[in-house]
Amino acid sequence: MPTENARMFVSLGKSMAQIAAQFAPVPALLPLVDVLCGIIQLCENVAHNRNAARHLRDRCHTLVLALRESEEKAVSNNITQARNVVFDCLIDIQTKMSGWANLGKLKSFVNQQDIAKDIETCHNRITDCVNTFQLTSQFEIHEWMSDFQANQKLDHAQLLESLSQIQESQAVIEEKTTDTNKLVQQMMEMFQKAMGENKQNAEKIHEGLSANLYEFQSQFQELLPDFHLQSGEVKKIGEYPVRGTATMDIYEGLYLGREKVAIKAIRSMKFDEQSKRRFTREAKIWGRVWKRDRGRHIVPFYGFCQIEGPFPCMISPWQRNGDAITYVRANDKLIDYIKFIVHIAQGVEVLHNMELVHGDIRPINILVNDQGLPLLSDFGLSKIIQDAGGAPLTQSSMMADSCRYFAPEAFVEDGILSTAADIYALAMSILEIMTHHQPYRNVRHHFEAGNRANRGVHPDRPTLPEVVRRGLDDDLWALLVSSWSLESSKRPPIQTFTALQSYNSSFS
Repeated sequence: MPTENARMFVSLGKSMAQIAAQFAPVPALLPLVDVLCGIIQLCENVAHNRNAARHLRDRCHTLVLALRESEEKAVSNNITQARNVVFDCLIDIQTKMSGWANLGKLKSFVNQQDIAKDIETCHNRITDCVNTFQLTSQFEIHEWMSDFQANQKLDHAQLLESLSQIQESQAVIEEKTTDTNKLVQQMMEMFQKAMGENKQNAEKIHEGLSANLYEFQSQFQELLPDFHLQSGEVKKIGEYPVRGTATMDIYEGLYLGREKVAIKAIRSMKFDEQSKRRFTREAKIWGRVWKRDRGRHIVPFYGFCQIEGPFPCMISPWQRNGDAITYVRANDKLIDYIKFIVHIAQGVEVLHNMELVHGDIRPINILVNDQGLPLLSDFGLSKIIQDAGGAPLTQSSMMADSCRYFAPEAFVEDGILSTAADIYALAMSILEIMTHHQPYRNVRHHFEAGNRANRGVHPDRPTLPEVVRRGLDDDLWALLVSSWSLESSKRPPIQTFTALQSYNSSFS
């Protein structure tokens, strides 16, 4: 029966105490009234879908009123059966509502569509009771659906408002569950969809959604579920690129209104349906690499999008220390070079252990984070560009920038990219990091340097004291030379680099 606090909960304008008194003259209905009061009380504990839950509560109340009227007027031939069926219906609704009320904030957010479907099912069951036992006097049977849809819209608007409020986000983040990772992915998916709905209007809500989505991503260290960033997740800062290569322009951007990112517009591709499909496939690999490495050795990709113009853009965290060569030149006396190159090799090892090829290892594609650690970037991008253009690697626009680092087999007609080719490029990159100069520094033209490599002519061994001080001793030089073998099968595995004697594990 109703408690002392019954007056706090109402249905159809009546408190639970008033409802109990209303049905007191009909003792046979008291079990149904008890269940109805339970529904009324539980309804206020439903975190989301509350308007739809209240509408369902009122229909349950109306159903019991209709049953009482039917008993008084003897409308139904089998009132006992009607009473039992309505009781079972109310018990089922009470059980469902108890489940909704006890979900907690996180599960309530991610399950709000399922709850809405459950509520609709409950409405249909009430309608079946009404039709079966002709309990129609209290009901406008055909109007409940329009009211249900109106309440769904109201609940959705309130959901967006909740998602955009910082305090709601903090409460959800602090809630602990047994299956947090799955729920967080579902929650972030909701944020992204909600941002898409509010991209063109409701800027305040969009900003709140962005902030809370970023908070989720940061707290739980997860990438967004949808790598196709088409809901305003990224905004470009400034009109002009801050740097570029033969294949792309790089702009500064802002991610989810909180984090500075690099927007890499790939000029050699069009953002058509074919490239979207290719990026979508590639995004699955980005996700796998993130799960394995968590950004320790490899710059994560946040996603892809089209911001301005016809070109696809790739989004990754901004690294203010720049690329490896810029960093070592600026911090020469502060760097332990062996540790530095071992950390690079560990990133290559992550990819090779996953049977992935980087395809374009060179110092410009090695960025340095705030802790001074080198991170591989743009893995797999060379293959994407090659596939999209349909031209052999030797004819692609990136060859001019990369031919000092490409293994000789990359210069054949089809341009072979392999883990052995990565080893070759890694060794050339290490030489540049140690000397602060490109391989074949005395050869002016890139393609001539590539031709020398193709003939088996190695770069000259540097002998300057500062290069020796950095760690380019006999053992390391021998390792580099073996990595430049024309026979790819004779090149050492990546573990040879990660096991260099001067390596200090505390650097990783």
